[in-house]
Amino acid sequence: DVIGLGFITNMAEFMVAADVLVSKAGPGTIAEAASLGLPVMITSFLPGQEAGNVDIVLDGGFGAFKKKPHQIADVVTSWMGDEDKLDE
Repeated sequence: DVIGLGFITNMAEFMVAADVLVSKAGPGTIAEAASLGLPVMITSFLPGQEAGNVDIVLDGGFGAFKKKPHQIADVVTSWMGDEDKLDE
């Protein structure tokens, strides 16, 4: 199940427990996810301000960028079904 929580102050606790992060390309969020080895599915970015963050994730090999919900679901589903990737 997916449960929207709105604004939270304990993001680190959720990231440690998560298998995947689905988010916009915010630099702080990406840095936190990268420090935990958490794969990142980027769904959007603020033009100019966050555009380069997409390249960091893609070039770093720790995530993907998709805009369409069915594409996001397909990639995240493939990640969740790959035990080797989840163990990384």
